[in-house]
Amino acid sequence: MFRVPRPALTLLAGLILVAASACSSAAATPGAGGIQGVAGASAAGGAASAALNPNDPESIITAAISGESGVKSFHINLAVNGTLKAAFLKQAAGTEGAMITSDVTLDGTAIDGDVDVANAAAHLTLNVPALAMFGGQAITGDLILKDNAVYYKASLLGPNYTKMDLSSLSSLASSLPVAVPTAGAAASSAIVDEVNQIRAAMQQAGVKATLVGVEQIGGKDANHINISVPIDYLNAQIAAEASAVPGMKIDSASVDFWVYTDTNRLAKAEIKGASSAIGTIDIVLTITNYDQPVTVSAPAAGDVNPSK
Repeated sequence: MFRVPRPALTLLAGLILVAASACSSAAATPGAGGIQGVAGASAAGGAASAALNPNDPESIITAAISGESGVKSFHINLAVNGTLKAAFLKQAAGTEGAMITSDVTLDGTAIDGDVDVANAAAHLTLNVPALAMFGGQAITGDLILKDNAVYYKASLLGPNYTKMDLSSLSSLASSLPVAVPTAGAAASSAIVDEVNQIRAAMQQAGVKATLVGVEQIGGKDANHINISVPIDYLNAQIAAEASAVPGMKIDSASVDFWVYTDTNRLAKAEIKGASSAIGTIDIVLTITNYDQPVTVSAPAAGDVNPSK
């Protein structure tokens, strides 16, 4: 099965986590400001810390991560575009790559939905364009988190949902490149520690933040911050990984964050990458409708596959 080398995946996942942590429900712990640590929390939920320097991109990111969340709900949209080259995918997949006969175009892939943080609930939909490896059929999916259970279905698997208790997902979390803390007081400390560790690694690798300016996201002002990606360091980590696919090299990459100026909450994040060997990728995460009413309902019993 195809696996991206862990050091590269960890660094790229870390760049996303630094932004996405601003939307988590965990409260922050006091600490030093700037790139080295997490700043103190604001008394107003999700608002910028009093120590925030609006002219310092690292200060903006730190405050967005560590601001006392108070987030009740939000709408999320994740859009993926790009093309992955067939030769690379076949080599990476090994014996499982026989079904790959052409480049894989990801344009139109999207995850969209609402997250109810206060009630630990969510409803997300998935759309994947028609791919030759799946018989030229587009794929749709639906995922519902409700009452400590996950319900999911995909168009290729039939019309009904499959139910999983959250407790059964612990093995999945242990395989991810970054820690996924559970809810509660321990989660606050775990998230802060994880972000600090990733930020320290990013700083050591030469990652730098630049404030581009203020731009409009969804009709609201947002600080646009560009994160320089250390390509040489990233490629060195890929080459050093034992499971790396020969010739796997990233030619260019860019990471950009947009943070609302009034609440200092994440508005948008975009990651782009290009490789003559691998292909191109463009991932855009947009978060809107903070604290708006959200209703999430579990599927009707008749729409759920019987438990085995």
